[in-house]
Amino acid sequence: MHLSRGPRRAAVLALLACLAGSPLAGAAETELKITSASLALDENVYELDMGLEVALPPEARQAIDGGLALRLDYEIEILRVRRYMPDADVAALVQSYEVVYHALSQRYLLRNLNTGVQLDFGTLDSALARIADIRGLPLIDSALVPPGPVYAVRVRALVDMGTAPDSLRWLLFWTDDWSTASEWYTWTLKP
Repeated sequence: MHLSRGPRRAAVLALLACLAGSPLAGAAETELKITSASLALDENVYELDMGLEVALPPEARQAIDGGLALRLDYEIEILRVRRYMPDADVAALVQSYEVVYHALSQRYLLRNLNTGVQLDFGTLDSALARIADIRGLPLIDSALVPPGPVYAVRVRALVDMGTAPDSLRWLLFWTDDWSTASEWYTWTLKP
């Protein structure tokens, strides 16, 4: 079938209007902000306490309910501050979590990808609250951070919502990217 220029243009405009009116168009963005972070020494190991604010748009929440996995990574770096040269890397760690909705049990599964520990929650907000409040995360042995120099510790959070089952992968083409990263939260450590 061959459409003339007028009907073809009308069909394209109708398709664009449908896409513009869909709930996925103009979707809000994911927002991340680290509100606090500190290190405490416990039995010769520095442990991280941290707070994060996570704001997911309604469309991203619906996508999670539909089978899309949310992955949250915390990138943590410890640097030795040097005066006339670039700071030296002391340690780097990525702590990763994944939240998926399990339709059969109607629960949100939170998996620590570093340890394999899995918890389940009745609501998405409960699962997000758990990964946004980090307490006592072991980071580095105190012997690797000798006293004397000043160290910079920094952390940021990254959300990736790009993993989906094959049946939903086509949807990601039409959606806004809900993946984002927070600003680096930096403070000094003087052992």
